[in-house]
Amino acid sequence: MKNISAAVIVVTYNNLTDTLECLDSVSRLRYSSFEVVLVDNHSTDGSLEKIAARYAAVHYVTNAENLGVAGGRNSGWEYVSRQFSCDYLFFLDNDTVIHPDSLSHLVQALEGDPELGIVCGKTYTAPPSETIMSVGMKVNLYTGFIADIGSGEKDAGQYDNAAVVSACGGFAFLIRDSLFRALNGLANEFNPYGWEDVDLSFRALKKGYRCYYNPKAIIYHKGCKIGRGYIPLYEKYKVKHYFRFLARHTNAIQKLTCSIIIPFRAAASVLKLILRGQGKILSSHLSGALETLFTKNRLP
Repeated sequence: MKNISAAVIVVTYNNLTDTLECLDSVSRLRYSSFEVVLVDNHSTDGSLEKIAARYAAVHYVTNAENLGVAGGRNSGWEYVSRQFSCDYLFFLDNDTVIHPDSLSHLVQALEGDPELGIVCGKTYTAPPSETIMSVGMKVNLYTGFIADIGSGEKDAGQYDNAAVVSACGGFAFLIRDSLFRALNGLANEFNPYGWEDVDLSFRALKKGYRCYYNPKAIIYHKGCKIGRGYIPLYEKYKVKHYFRFLARHTNAIQKLTCSIIIPFRAAASVLKLILRGQGKILSSHLSGALETLFTKNRLP
């Protein structure tokens, strides 16, 4: 078993161009001890063969079916656990581009404070960009509010200070391997996607670890909502798994306050979508909510 400091795990599905650009940026990392694992979630467009021809040194995990975000990342971690002994896991969406020093800055943050478990960087929309996509996430369990901090803002240095955050977005985060193992990875209940990252962050908090934002680590993410807009199926699962997350992590008082506040926020969201003529998105949101209400054993 090879000893390394970090394993970079990227999950892809039918996306050649973005995955190559992501791996190109990973190959330029100025970090001495890491290996790259690409998890292919059963691509059918021939992209995997083209990627493998270009990056022979990358380790490949080929899933026989699309396991979703949590399932795909977990399969990458399982491969790492068999092949390497490492301290850190760096999970990346395949539509991210990272600065060469990003991994070094993220590792330094965790090495500098044993109470930190997960760390994220300053993330912009698709490069080149000065529009912030996320500098960590803010969560309020009393109101059910979950959002990326700084999303849509122009970077004017307002987020240049490191800070503890409620959660780290799943598109790019570093986590201690020991913590990921203690948490038994990402929760497959959140497949195919939606809030598995926030759930992981809150489970880490219950283990005594905090999430952290390090502005020195620079990342670009093409697939964010403010960059690519709404995707109906994605929105359906975001709504469905939103309620799963709240059921899992709120106490009795928080459940009560959420039950009062969320309907008003939902009504405002419905009105906004109607006025914008986004009927497909509204339909997706309603579908996710109805599945939550009428599916047996829906709560953890």
